[in-house]
Amino acid sequence: MAVIRPATGADQERLYQVVVETGQAGDDATSLYKDPKMLGHIYTAPYVVLAPELVFVAEVNGQVAGYVCGVANSRAFEAELEEKWWPALRERHLAPDVSRKASWTADELRAEWIHNPAPTPDYVVDPFPAHMHMNLMPNARGCGLGRRLFDTWLEAAQAFGVGPVHIGADPKNAGGMAFWRAMGFERLLQPDGTFSEETCWMGRL
Repeated sequence: MAVIRPATGADQERLYQVVVETGQAGDDATSLYKDPKMLGHIYTAPYVVLAPELVFVAEVNGQVAGYVCGVANSRAFEAELEEKWWPALRERHLAPDVSRKASWTADELRAEWIHNPAPTPDYVVDPFPAHMHMNLMPNARGCGLGRRLFDTWLEAAQAFGVGPVHIGADPKNAGGMAFWRAMGFERLLQPDGTFSEETCWMGRL
């Protein structure tokens, strides 16, 4: 039996594990990183600390096997990260050498993000100001748990006045993109009429 509940600080370490073990287009990315917390520093931990009211976990057989997190205002959250989250991480993780960018490791790519986080494109965040992230371990997929997590997050988010929401998926994650389409998301065109090749941006009104 799967249980969905609000996340707490006690879940933080397990969420670091879940995000890296699902961090390669839904597959395990652990082998790519020397520091297995690099993905969590970006995609889970700051939400638990700065926006805990919209973080939920799914427990399967007593262990956290998935999560959903997000915020109502992406631009405000980017500013909060800059003030309260990135500074300490920048002291712990050096910015990578740009002269050898072509050979950056996965850790260095994430360190670059910590030092120079790319804002969400205006064409995404202007019409869809909220955003969310979700990941499920393989043993938690295919049983409707993703939809339950999504519905739980959406109900809580709407209580905070959240309306249109966006997600950014890995274009190589066909299963993930199919899930978001089933949840009512549509892929967003760039201003030039093409789709981003780096991130599959999708929005839901």
